[in-house]
Parts: sequence; C-alpha cells; structure tokens
Amino acid sequence: DFVSYQRQGKLSARDADSGVNSVQLYKLSQNEHFRIDIKDRGEDGKIPFLILQKPLDRETSSKHKIHLTALDGGRPQKSGTMEIIVDVIDVNDNVPVFTKDAYSVKLSENAPIGTAVIQVNATDADEGTNGEVFFSFGHDVDSNLLRLFDLDPVTGEIVVKGPIDFEQKYQYEIDIQASDKASAPLTTEKSIFIQIVDVNDNAPEIEVTSLSVAIAENSKPGTTVALISVSDLDSGMNGKVSCSVPEDIPFSLIPCVLSVCVCVCVYVCVCVCVYIYICVKNHFYSVFSCLSG
Repeated sequence: DFVSYQRQGKLSARDADSGVNSVQLYKLSQNEHFRIDIKDRGEDGKIPFLILQKPLDRETSSKHKIHLTALDGGRPQKSGTMEIIVDVIDVNDNVPVFTKDAYSVKLSENAPIGTAVIQVNATDADEGTNGEVFFSFGHDVDSNLLRLFDLDPVTGEIVVKGPIDFEQKYQYEIDIQASDKASAPLTTEKSIFIQIVDVNDNAPEIEVTSLSVAIAENSKPGTTVALISVSDLDSGMNGKVSCSVPEDIPFSLIPCVLSVCVCVCVYVCVCVCVYIYICVKNHFYSVFSCLSG
C-alpha cells in the first residue's frame, strides 16, 4: 500500500556518545524495493526515512525483511543493527481468472431436470474478500437460456433447469461471469458452448396424396396410386427413414426425388398386378409402414 518514492516511515538510533562519536551514518541492507533518505536535524542528529523506490506486489512477496545499520564516527567504529519487517497489505488489483481457456460440452436432449452439464472454475490471486470468487450469468444472456439452465454461484456448476430439445436448438452459447467480492469488484467473462446431442425421440410423419379415390380392379401394373412423403424431425441416422409395404398386397413403393429438402423422402405407390376392386385409402393406410433410426 506504499506509494513509490514517498517517505513511508521515520527511523532513529540513539548513541550515548556525542560529537563524532555519535551516530554519523545509516546503511540499509541490499534490496530492490527500499532505500533510506537521511535528514540532518542538527542537534537532533541524523534521521533516516524509509523510501519505497519500486512498487510492491503482495502476490509476489507478502513480506519483506530488511536491516538498518547505524554507525558512529568513533575509532574503532561501532554499529547497531535492527530488522525492519514490512507486511504488504493486499489491494484488489487482480481479476479472477478462469482455469480453462475454453469450455465446451455435449448434452443429450431430453436430459432430466437437475442433470449436471459442466462446472467452471476461476481463481483470484488476491486475498480475503478480494480473492473470493462467485459466478453469475452474463448481463446479455437470453431469458430463454435462464429457463433452461441454472448456475450455482459458489461451485460454478451448470445444471439442466428446463426441457432440452435438439429440434428446437442444437447449440447454446452461455456467457458466465466470475467476480470477486471486493467493495469495487473486478469481473471477467467466459463463453460456455453446449452442443445438444440428438436422441431418436420423433416418429416418422407420413403424408399421403391419393391420385384417385378408388382404383379399378383391372388397373394396369405400374399405375400410380398415390404419392407418399415421409419426414422425421430427428437428425443423422435418427432421421433416416425406410418405408415398405407387405409382400402379400399388390402395391409397390418406388423412391423418387421430388423434394429439395433432404429430410423428406418421397415415394410413388404403384400397382404391381391386376387387382380386385378395393378402396385405396382404406386399404393403403392399413399396410404402409415406415421405420427410422
């Protein structure tokens, strides 16, 4: 807490002798932070003042020990030495530092409430309340995120608070602040990246467009009966669909490319033989099936 190049303390030594046999000189042990400034006060003798010449850093060294020696002018010369201990008082000059440069984690969708997602940690080189760290969400965090995730201010652990749905959002970026507890706190911020992992939680959706209400019993093989589009909201292999009809019915599915959306499969349903009178809609919905994943 010393100010460089200002007098920090007055020191003195007494010698029962007088004149040249009294204290004539002061010497300070070798160090890089302090020197002495001697003022001659006449009859009061020479008074040494301790001067700070280089800033102190408590985080580097919290205590400094130096020795001051007083010498008289007699022959033989006599001296006396005292030890000076300087305790460095902490000031809040260090910001909290996160222990990792980046935080990234994967989280499965539909994770139960209370599931631990990730834990952040930060340290502060200061001491006391200046070095105590607590965590909070950044000021600009979207309110929707606050409904999905919770943060423990003491441990820095993030847990699931609301429903996580890959189909709603597949990645989250959350700003976390680490602050000390000083009267004028210092704060640092870090982004947390949470990647949502898709779970096969959506069944394929089938949409049938019939080209005819009924099909004639003497329809030729290859006659188009309907267009079928199949989609699955899941991603990757979870969203890949395969469609089929039973072998004992006179219909076949032919894949076709009619959609620009890769998540939708389109099939043409055709007759494969002459078929006895039947209502396409009633029969078709009962035999068509799709699987995903």
